[in-house]
Amino acid sequence: MDSRRLGRSEVALVVILVLGVIACATLPVIPQSQSYHQFADRRSLPWLPNVADVLSNLPFALVGVFGLWQLRPPTRWSRPLQLSLLLLFAGLLLTAFGSAYYHWSPSDRTLVVDRLPMTVVFAGVLGGVVTERVGERSARFTLLALALLGPASVLYWRSSGNLAPYFVVQYGGVLVAVFILLFTPRPNARLPWLVLLAWYIVAKLLESGDTLIWHASGEWFAGHALKHVASALGGWSLARAIRG
Repeated sequence: MDSRRLGRSEVALVVILVLGVIACATLPVIPQSQSYHQFADRRSLPWLPNVADVLSNLPFALVGVFGLWQLRPPTRWSRPLQLSLLLLFAGLLLTAFGSAYYHWSPSDRTLVVDRLPMTVVFAGVLGGVVTERVGERSARFTLLALALLGPASVLYWRSSGNLAPYFVVQYGGVLVAVFILLFTPRPNARLPWLVLLAWYIVAKLLESGDTLIWHASGEWFAGHALKHVASALGGWSLARAIRG
């Protein structure tokens, strides 16, 4: 087969991308709820507001640094997978600072700094899954598309007030990754992507139960800080497997 022709996997990814663009164009406007910035745990120190939600970002930094250390030469990974993992762990490291900055003073303005590095993580995750389960050429296409569309969706939300494209990038990317992992089994795949995504789901559940957990714990801790820890544990599971 001519290597310049699109294979089935490339065609499928192009179709998914087109469907994503159509979804962005047809979904109703999704505004950013201002209640999102009202977190349950508002304890502060004189020099540090929202102390738990700020400091709980430290695991992101630790996992990001550990993952980047694990990627030091020599490595056994292909270039697309190496790049995907590099983006993922660099994104986690940047998320530590972006999320801490946001939680220091929650607002739409600071939330931009939180969400931009998260799109880098999304690109790394989906790029890695596509590399291992679909192919390297498909992974290059995926990384390029998400490297452009992810940050663009955040900047579009900030300028227009419409979160729909960002939701499509985040949740659509997760659904695509899960679909690929479930329906393209590879016995020689060595990275625990499903474990990473399972921790992501746990993190989203903790986030949605922020206030409930806060009251259930007797106001010792809230769901959002635990969300940060759960998300970092997903990255830790992946980082440990790189040289495992």
